[in-house]
Amino acid sequence: MSSSLLWAVDVYGKVYSLSTTRGRWERDEDTLLELKRVTAGQRCSWGIGCDHHVYLNIDPGEVPIRYREETYENQRWNPVDGFTDVLLPTDRWAWSDLTGVTAQPLHSFLLPSDSWEWEGDWYVDQVCAGGDPTETGGWEYAVDFPANFSREKKWNSCVCRRRWIRDRIYKARGSWTKIPLDHPKQPPLPLSDISCGGWEMSDQPGRYHFLWGVSQQGQVWFRSGILPQVPEGQCWEEVEAPREVAQISAGPGDLLWAVLWDGQLLVRTGICLDSPTGSSWVVVDSPPVKEGGTIHVAVGVSVVWAITKDYKVWFRRGVNSHNPCGSGWISIGGEMMMVDVGLNDQVWGVGEDRGLYFRKGVTPSEPSGRGWIPVSAQWGHSKETVQPRSVTYGVHTENAHFPLFLHCIRFHVFCMLTSQNKYPCKWPYHLVNTWTLLQFHKRTCISKKYTSVWVRKGSMRWWRDWKPYRWVDVGVALEQSTNVNGKRDAIFFIYFTQYDEKKYLHVFISDVTVLVPVLKENSHHAFAVYTSDSTKQRWPLILAAQTEKDMADWLSLLAGCCCEARGIRGTPSRQALWSVTSKGDVMVHEPSPCLEALAHTLPCDMMFWLQVPGHLRCVESNSLGVVWGIGYDGTAWVYSGSGSFFHLSTLNRATLHTQTDGRTVYIYENQRWNPMTGYTDKLLPTDRFPWSDDNGFTECTKSTTHPPSPQWSWVTEWAVDFAFSGGTDKEGWQYAADFPVTFHGNKSLKDFVRRRRWVRKCKITLTAPWQEVPPIPLSDITVLPCLAQSSMEQVPVWGLSDKGDVLCRLGVTPQNPAGSSWLHVGTDQPFKSISIGGGHQVWAIARDRAVFYRGSVSASNPAGECWYHIPSPPKQSLRQLSVGRTSVYAVDENSNLWYRQGLTPSYPQGSAWELISNNVTKVSVGPLDQVWVIADWVPGCPSELSVPGAVCHRLGVGPMQPKGQSWDYGIGVSHFQLGVDLIPLPTRIPLSQENGNSVGL
Repeated sequence: MSSSLLWAVDVYGKVYSLSTTRGRWERDEDTLLELKRVTAGQRCSWGIGCDHHVYLNIDPGEVPIRYREETYENQRWNPVDGFTDVLLPTDRWAWSDLTGVTAQPLHSFLLPSDSWEWEGDWYVDQVCAGGDPTETGGWEYAVDFPANFSREKKWNSCVCRRRWIRDRIYKARGSWTKIPLDHPKQPPLPLSDISCGGWEMSDQPGRYHFLWGVSQQGQVWFRSGILPQVPEGQCWEEVEAPREVAQISAGPGDLLWAVLWDGQLLVRTGICLDSPTGSSWVVVDSPPVKEGGTIHVAVGVSVVWAITKDYKVWFRRGVNSHNPCGSGWISIGGEMMMVDVGLNDQVWGVGEDRGLYFRKGVTPSEPSGRGWIPVSAQWGHSKETVQPRSVTYGVHTENAHFPLFLHCIRFHVFCMLTSQNKYPCKWPYHLVNTWTLLQFHKRTCISKKYTSVWVRKGSMRWWRDWKPYRWVDVGVALEQSTNVNGKRDAIFFIYFTQYDEKKYLHVFISDVTVLVPVLKENSHHAFAVYTSDSTKQRWPLILAAQTEKDMADWLSLLAGCCCEARGIRGTPSRQALWSVTSKGDVMVHEPSPCLEALAHTLPCDMMFWLQVPGHLRCVESNSLGVVWGIGYDGTAWVYSGSGSFFHLSTLNRATLHTQTDGRTVYIYENQRWNPMTGYTDKLLPTDRFPWSDDNGFTECTKSTTHPPSPQWSWVTEWAVDFAFSGGTDKEGWQYAADFPVTFHGNKSLKDFVRRRRWVRKCKITLTAPWQEVPPIPLSDITVLPCLAQSSMEQVPVWGLSDKGDVLCRLGVTPQNPAGSSWLHVGTDQPFKSISIGGGHQVWAIARDRAVFYRGSVSASNPAGECWYHIPSPPKQSLRQLSVGRTSVYAVDENSNLWYRQGLTPSYPQGSAWELISNNVTKVSVGPLDQVWVIADWVPGCPSELSVPGAVCHRLGVGPMQPKGQSWDYGIGVSHFQLGVDLIPLPTRIPLSQENGNSVGL
């Protein structure tokens, strides 16, 4: 029967273990053993003794640990004695290793420690290097050293060798033994802390772990050479740290955190099988406490717990292999002296009374748990239970009550998989956390109250999102269930094999928040499945179908089940939220009636986004059902759909149109000047690629650059782009002193590099519920935000042409959303952004960054009378704005969000600008002054994981607090191994406050 083991050390150095199979505390058989620290891994445990030595305890097993020593006996032929061990001065040693460099006589082989014993005496290996048995006493012959040896002796064979072998076996399994000291190298003694981990990094069955230590001088050490056949390792290697380290913790994967003496935290990055010591340290701020810093840290698969000097417990959110630093701290109730993370990221702690506590309620969906409970267990063979909260110490007798006074704990994976375990012991935690693996006790769909039916089964490829990353062939199945009330739900299963065992994970369809296609080269028809939990982890479930048709069928089926589980039918309602992704996909969220109610605000990570057929660059809508959009080629489109909108086959054919859109793809040709050949594509090793993208980090050649997706097709050939900002010469080149600096069109004597941009156009053609509004190409569009119960003869729609002209659309009604004609509104200069809000307030930004307000706009006078200049924020240039019922928000060139103060009916221009937040790409204000933004990036998320475009909602907006109080914002999600741009989804995280205003997004 498999089990797990919890190791504990009391204040007297005595070692105890608590097994899940025996359910009682047991003291180690070695009563003289005293340890200061203990750490446990897969099938082995390490400790630091009170004598400053490092101890190892390997679990008993049926397969012995055996190591084979070998040495080679070498001889040379001479005319007098024949083959003899008298060699030439330039030859190898008479007894050596395989290469002959190191002398290895038989008597030089010693047992590395008392934990080993010889299994027999030395004997000759009768099998030669080629695998064939020899008939000459194991000798192999060759012309000279070194050469290819063979078992046949020839007339020119002048040298020979044979291999001697001897096996030694590890005899100390199940007991604590000292590991040998490093000779002649001085070991890192004395050690103050030790931690092992990393056994889940390898995909091979014979996995080994990494051992880290901290000396009393604050140095970090790594035990190298730990292998299944060499469990003690070989030697200690120092890992440079920026400052003195006090404590260290390694997780089962590639996470490693350390605590500095000043209370700050270090995270080791770059840890992998090829580089077990990692590459660099990253400093992470301690939890926000008034005095002191961190004194203890514990790492799991994808969780980090910390204890501060006031003994408060903290949980680090957003930690995983892709983001080892996490995103922020969460305060956890209770006071502990230390914590340790065990199986399935379960948490154990030692309280201030030295008692043992267990964190209850730790689940994949709630990794921080719900509370601490004391651990009670029997002592030895006594039927009485031990209450670790007791601070007294009793003398141990056979039937005595023995309360533990704990000093150190470590959780130990004793055995591996069993059918009786609630979770597989060796299951990667991020799967459990993201998809609530095997949590059927929470939501059971196969019972007497439900009837289930398999909707569809098939095979796909699944992108495994833990190291080593790769595509895995899996089976998939969709099971739909119906309760007695007729309500339907479904579960999406993914079946795969790991270590010759069949496993699976599942996703409840009602938990899915978005389904979106992604691109992995041209051979993978992949799509991503997001849930609220996977959004927080920043890694979706990515599957790839065999053909594009299979992917479309699965997306249609899953989207239909999602809509059915949420009761969504028909076209998007008039209150729907519309958005577009950076790829041009059109997404819709169907809100609940209480979306804007402050007491019932829907968290952003619970919003379900559904893809609508079409391709747009931007979209605008209002509560009367008028939806306008602009394509990448400037074509204006108006939504005309009816019927069910998650599958084209159910749409009204009269509302379907042929929608086209075009995009321009750019690549750059880079060259450097050479005194011999002039400008050439032979660049320096530190330069960018000869053919690259704009920033030069990615290689992009004409042959390897493809359209955005297989739905796109080229419509032109590659051509030099002469319409390049900064100007070009007659061949299209721009010049600069070096990469990267500002380029210009005229060559000078100081210009050593040059580049030119190549352009090619592509086109996509879709059948979608969008009607074209000819003939003027647009750069911006705005629709009056109004309430659903509003009644008006015409809906105000304003736009900007691609040349910057201001246009007003006439004849727009809910029955005729396309309107009838454009009315030109006079301006002195071209505009780049425009917005209309409540009371027909029209605000705009000119291309020279000046802000204007249009006066006297009304239903009877839709074009207004004149423009009023509005001062911009000090030393800032605005690029986009949005107008609500009584508020105006704007975004400047530095991604700062501004609020216009002092707006009144008598003075609609307002009085001043107030800074609200930063990191904002675009803002949209609704009819009730609700504020939605697109965040430029997410704080706490590394730049390689963060994708511009996180949907964020302003909380606390009301008549008494028009600026709101905090943000409910999304975490950008990226899967950079795939090289795709995935849609970001939100998570709920409050922001810091200053004078009632958010100071950071």
